Amino acid sequence: MRRGLGAVQIDVNQGGAMSEHIVDGAEARAVSGTIAVLTCALRSGAVPAEVPTLLTDAESRRGAALLAESRLAAESATRLDRDRDRLLHGGPARGPIAPIAAPPAAATELARLREALVAAGIAEPGPAADLVDALDLLAALDERPSRQAARWRQQLVTDHLLTWGARGLSRMQLGAQTFFYQGVAAMGLGLLRQLSGDVHARAVAG
Repeated sequence: MRRGLGAVQIDVNQGGAMSEHIVDGAEARAVSGTIAVLTCALRSGAVPAEVPTLLTDAESRRGAALLAESRLAAESATRLDRDRDRLLHGGPARGPIAPIAAPPAAATELARLREALVAAGIAEPGPAADLVDALDLLAALDERPSRQAARWRQQLVTDHLLTWGARGLSRMQLGAQTFFYQGVAAMGLGLLRQLSGDVHARAVAG
């Protein structure tokens, strides 16, 4: 997907046959903007100063509303850090409530995928250990649409984002004690719902 206007054509391989999946420019910008907000929030506990275009499904809108509520409620950095630690890191007596780290086997596969994308000039070298890293790879793939990129994207979505990524966000939604992380979880699940729909549409087209 590119951020320009118009539509983007992506060739997709399904069962050995090539098909075309047309992604509207507005949809591409919304997916890209949502990824940017999620990676920023999960990495730093904040959202971009200028919020980009976001997905507009009900779950994504709920997520955006919760993030806005977090600002209105003036949730403190201390409160957000405490919630983040509970959710993502846990403590000596208890593991994380909503782990976003890839399970060991998935982490190995994700690292191999990143190596392939680096070799293809799509992604930069870097970690491949958690949901943020997986979303970074998704953004990189969407910037360079091609037949091979579509195959890698399908692998990333089905093998990682819709499995352990979805579990982490679902647990975050249930366990978060701040509007901020409730919003992050809802927005993330909205994105995954969109990606799941893309996978289904491509399977039907194939």
